[in-house]
Amino acid sequence: MRKRAGSILPVLALGLALPGAVLASGYSIYEQGARAMANAGAFTARADDPSALFFNPAGILQLKGKRFSFGTNAIFLTGSSFDSDLSGNSFDQADNMAWPSNLYYTQTVGDRYAWGVALTSPFGLKTEWANNFDGRYISRESNLAVVNFNANFAWSFAKTWSAAVGANFARADIRELSENLNLGGPPDGFAKLTGDGNDIGWNVALRWANDKGWRWGGSFRSKMKPEVDGEIKFENVPSAVLFPNGPATADLPLPATFATGVAYAKGKWEGEFDIVWTDWSEFDHLRIDIENNTAAVADVDQLEEWNDTYSFRLGYAYHINDRHQYRLGAYFDRNPIPDDHVRPRLPDADRTSVQVGYGFTGKGGFTFDVAYQALFFEDRTVTAFSTSAADPVIPGKYSNFTSLLGVNLGWKFGK
Repeated sequence: MRKRAGSILPVLALGLALPGAVLASGYSIYEQGARAMANAGAFTARADDPSALFFNPAGILQLKGKRFSFGTNAIFLTGSSFDSDLSGNSFDQADNMAWPSNLYYTQTVGDRYAWGVALTSPFGLKTEWANNFDGRYISRESNLAVVNFNANFAWSFAKTWSAAVGANFARADIRELSENLNLGGPPDGFAKLTGDGNDIGWNVALRWANDKGWRWGGSFRSKMKPEVDGEIKFENVPSAVLFPNGPATADLPLPATFATGVAYAKGKWEGEFDIVWTDWSEFDHLRIDIENNTAAVADVDQLEEWNDTYSFRLGYAYHINDRHQYRLGAYFDRNPIPDDHVRPRLPDADRTSVQVGYGFTGKGGFTFDVAYQALFFEDRTVTAFSTSAADPVIPGKYSNFTSLLGVNLGWKFGK
């Protein structure tokens, strides 16, 4: 029991950084506006609605007057399973829904300046496995939400150029990280970690556009690393002395990103191609400090060795007229996790996405945008097996599919 108990906290700690891969690589969420989502997030060069605050804040100079936009994504966490090499059984993840949302406000000041603020959900989501899952001693539930407040100031220069600088405040909320405890016989014990923390960061952006329809954009966001102050609770354990409830702290890496894209918009058609780099190599180790150490519960230093990733995004839009627009897009996104470290908390894999959408612009500056996205993950086969506290893995094949529905409502005030 002591050997197994010693691995409980390292495995729980893993969940601080692995909330569930459903959208972009790792645990990031790139779907932050229905208009951009329908174009596969290829929006860095055009950046022509309030979600530019997320994709490229230098684009908000195009948005004359005052603009407000609110939206949400319904993420259908279904279609994920694991075929275990240990028992030969197949296990489905529990069906769940997630609702990462966004809110934007922009305002121009004269012809050369603009500012804006945004609330987005750039990291998070959820995985949940049943009580009889073969990997229940590694993960039962991971539930993380990160909310980011971003303020930007933008200005134009040299006629065709604009730039922006911004500040970010990220709040990370670990709603639940839990697993079963193998105590040597039934019933299992249970352990759950909760906590929250915050950090600040910065961003810069550039945009170029000429009168022939060509656009270019580049946007960089710095890394952040909130220090999560958490609490660990144990249930169904034989000794509160060996398994004491109490505080724990850990760092949650929120990686830097750089997006760049080229677009052409002329007449009724517009299209864009983007490349997005994410600095996942920042997540090389997971370390957690446990306040109430015992013979069964020790501090953690877990090797992860994640890799930087690139995603390739292509989007098109067709303007039927001034009020109606059809959109479509596709992207390919690499995952950051080496084969040796794939776990049920985050069974990430390379993925391909296709999406479609529609936009409506009404009288008085009202806008309505909707997008549907189907996300196809490659099967991920794990051959390693380890119960080591430093690197727990279970052999088998992970299969995943996710779909999303995004909606945004917007209003324009003034000229």
